[in-house]
Amino acid sequence: SVHVPVRFLLGGGLGLVGVALLLMHGITPSSHWTTLLAGFTIGGIGIGLVNPPLASTAVGVVPREQGGMASGINNTFRQVGIATGIAALGAIFQDKIHSELAGTGAASLAKAAAAGQIQVGRGRPDVTQLLRGAFISGLNEILLIAAIVAFVGAVLAVLLVRQKDFYAAAAATPG
Repeated sequence: SVHVPVRFLLGGGLGLVGVALLLMHGITPSSHWTTLLAGFTIGGIGIGLVNPPLASTAVGVVPREQGGMASGINNTFRQVGIATGIAALGAIFQDKIHSELAGTGAASLAKAAAAGQIQVGRGRPDVTQLLRGAFISGLNEILLIAAIVAFVGAVLAVLLVRQKDFYAAAAATPG
């Protein structure tokens, strides 16, 4: 049986996620939804490569008796990371939209639309086009930033995850 080191699964999976995000980056207001399919497919494969070894790594670097605690810590930090990432990317996204609309007269309309106070697209195609362009610009920016974060994570996983840190491997190695 072939054994692939965990660091290569984590690094490879995160690398695929980075590639997927780059494939989705660069969309335009006239792009069709199918433009995102390649990125979604490759991203799904990348996430599939990351999730199982991530969980096994969390419990594999501690003694068996502490496996439950390690799993809980892994899940907690994963949720905190997701929430923090969404908040940070959301703030960048909002700032990009605001800066795209600054000076166009549509900034107040964008706030009203975001608050659900107006329906975009009803009788104002010029405003709809402006808002759609700002949205796509913000989306492209956060896709690029997320791709960079994924690539950095891939490199760090390959460099920092060492087989000798796993409890079973350390216990099996003669002192």
